[in-house]
Amino acid sequence: MGILRHEREERGDMLPTAQRTICLLWWLMLLLCFMPLAGRGRDAQDNHVALGFGLEACQTFLQARSNGLDMAYRHWLTGYLTAVNKLTNNTVDIRGTTDTDGILWLLEQYCIKQPLHSFSRAVEALVTDLYPKRLTHMPPPP
Repeated sequence: MGILRHEREERGDMLPTAQRTICLLWWLMLLLCFMPLAGRGRDAQDNHVALGFGLEACQTFLQARSNGLDMAYRHWLTGYLTAVNKLTNNTVDIRGTTDTDGILWLLEQYCIKQPLHSFSRAVEALVTDLYPKRLTHMPPPP
């Protein structure tokens, strides 16, 4: 087989290989054009679907919080904030210097004023408020 390839190279039969490679690269580029890109996942009317505890009303969150049953909301919140950290450019930690308990307190304040809003809407509003205070680089180790 090595002898046949050597003979083809001498005759200039490498053109079909080059053509196949170029064709393959064009197909890959075309495929990449249709792949979804990371960014804001919403439709033209700014709609998106919240899942899990994000669907619950603020008043339900407040009731769970007052009964000490807010762990599921904490988990949903931290997952959401982790996604924001991962998907938002120039953001290491959207919380800035506020810890999770402080974040939950801020959410309580929002939900007291807007009890019929969904928990996800409250978290979105919180993220908007926190954005200017976010960490944009890792703090030095202690």
